[in-house]
Amino acid sequence: MKVKTQTAVIIAIGLLCGPPGARAVEPEPPPASLSALLDEALAGNPEILSFKQRWNAAKEEIPQARSLDDPQLIFTQWSIPSNFNLAGADESWYGIGQSLPFPGKRSLKGTIAAKASEAAEQEYRAKILEITARVKAAYYQLFLIQQSRDLHLEHQALREEFIRIANQKYAVGQASQQELLKAQVELSKLHNSLLVLEQEQASAAAELNSLLNRPPGASFGRIKEPVYRPFDQAIDGLTAQALQNRPELKAASFMIEQSERARALAKKNYLPDFMVELMYWDVHGGSNKWQTNVKMTLPWIFTGKYAARARQTDAQAAQARAEQAALHNQTLFELRDLFTQVKTAEQLIDMYRHGVLPQAEQSLKSARIGYQTGKVDFLSLIDGERTLLDLQLEYAGAKVQFWQAIARLERSVGTAF
Repeated sequence: MKVKTQTAVIIAIGLLCGPPGARAVEPEPPPASLSALLDEALAGNPEILSFKQRWNAAKEEIPQARSLDDPQLIFTQWSIPSNFNLAGADESWYGIGQSLPFPGKRSLKGTIAAKASEAAEQEYRAKILEITARVKAAYYQLFLIQQSRDLHLEHQALREEFIRIANQKYAVGQASQQELLKAQVELSKLHNSLLVLEQEQASAAAELNSLLNRPPGASFGRIKEPVYRPFDQAIDGLTAQALQNRPELKAASFMIEQSERARALAKKNYLPDFMVELMYWDVHGGSNKWQTNVKMTLPWIFTGKYAARARQTDAQAAQARAEQAALHNQTLFELRDLFTQVKTAEQLIDMYRHGVLPQAEQSLKSARIGYQTGKVDFLSLIDGERTLLDLQLEYAGAKVQFWQAIARLERSVGTAF
């Protein structure tokens, strides 16, 4: 009677701590393809669209910068009587005027706008690479959480099997009540971990949804495990590609060119601009006449503002060069750091796949047999199972770390591998 009562208590504890998966769940949507998600992000991500429109706006600045100012239509009533009778004026002048900047100024303004447009294009392409890397990282993180959940469910089944074995041994006096309670506690820990994983999965899905411009609660299907291939690129080749292809570095070069053209334009500000006018005189009491006017600015009178503009462009050029140098150094650091992460993850994957995991699986198999035959205690069995779970989770984490580092490396290099 005592045995039945104790067993009933243990079963009741198990029912109270039942797995999260025991409740009803909605059917999963079809599997999510990474390539399809990337296409969706490129088409709908608000950050990408914002940078694209900024580039479009910058392109429209070029024809404006190269254009002349609007011509002026001139109408003058000459020699109006003292009674302000406009119809009594002696002459009516009709004319048109056009301002003409000193030769070379419009061309420089157009080049400055073109360089700004080219920099905006590279910033747009950099944003595409950034969002692509973030989508991939979130996708791989979602895969890791799903993989972790699968492992927890697999080990839940293992621990339930251990509980059955312990119950059988307990029924014949070969196991203690403490072993049964320990088994149930370990099973409850897995149930708690599953709850945490469900929360992490919701957070990872919400992050991915935000990148795709979807509602936060939109569901993803089963994440297919990406193909693992050892990374065969060398650091020297990656460095050469990054210095040549990275959009941020290209944008910095265009900004330097823009600031240099702005400096040249600042020097031309010391040269005068012109205004040409052509007038037709309607002489009411005599023969009509023509008149031309040519006006010229005098930039030599107030030179202080032009000197300040020249100093400003010098500072902007120095700033652009310093930013390019900082980005160059940052790129080299990122490449070295990410390359090290990739290679470290490769070594861990190889170690887990060919060494640690097979050994842990064999150790648990031996512990199970030993426990059934009474040669190994229950704590050793649980410890072997827990060790295997930890190693399997670390193996899955190493693969995800590898894929995420590759995604960030693609962003730094400026090309996909």
